Amino acid sequence: MKNLQTLKKSLASARNLFTIVNTMKLHATTNINQFQQAADASMQYRQVLNKALSVVMKKREMPEEVLRRNDGKTIHVVFSSDHGLCGSFNERIIDYVKERIMNGSILLVVGEQGLKRLEGYKVEGFFSVPQTVDGITASVQNLLSELDELREKEKVKEIYLHYNRSSGKQGFREHSEKLFPLELKKIRKEDVKWKSGAQPTYYMSGERLLSDLLKQYYFITLFRTFCYSLVTENESRIASMTSAKKNIEERMEELEMKYKRLRQDSITEEIRDITSGFHVLKKKE
Repeated sequence: MKNLQTLKKSLASARNLFTIVNTMKLHATTNINQFQQAADASMQYRQVLNKALSVVMKKREMPEEVLRRNDGKTIHVVFSSDHGLCGSFNERIIDYVKERIMNGSILLVVGEQGLKRLEGYKVEGFFSVPQTVDGITASVQNLLSELDELREKEKVKEIYLHYNRSSGKQGFREHSEKLFPLELKKIRKEDVKWKSGAQPTYYMSGERLLSDLLKQYYFITLFRTFCYSLVTENESRIASMTSAKKNIEERMEELEMKYKRLRQDSITEEIRDITSGFHVLKKKE
């Protein structure tokens, strides 16, 4: 009877765990949809910014603040997750970054899991991972403020973003993107096609317009990076939860078979006891 009670408790625990895993999987699926939609929208907006920059740059000299510098430090911004249970998502991006960090580099980390795995490295700034699309905006603003402060204190040569990006059915891959300096020479040379056939122009201050466009460019690039990383994190979590769900189902089947077998043995034993008692009483009569 004691074994039956123990099995019953184990089976109940497995069922509760199955419910939790299934809920996490459904939640991750919902997150993927909202973050992917935000990523697609941000990419469309960035294309508009590219066109606007091409118009401005064709009429201006290259500003010194966005030209490549020959000296200064490199800032690496690493995107990981706050929570685990997402397969090799964090391990892969951290191993990828460790191979690219040079001595003297400045390190900024998004996500507690990445911070833990970079123990022993000097991390200048840490940021939590937003859990909603609305929360991404505040996170981007905080990260931009930190980058501005670092650029005021240090000579910064380059800024790189390192994150995981979904590659569809093949899972995901590690990705690096240069945030600063922008490849404005490349943008300037782009032959942008306009539906009207006429080249757009502007009437406000070119310097002010360029400054505003660059701010928007930095913002939307970081926003999109957060979205890509969050999509990949949730896809990895779904894969992890799918595997866990399968293991739990197999464990539940095993426990149910053991429970049924022990229960049947217990019932058989009780019937034998009753039968034996009946025969004893019959002999006494």
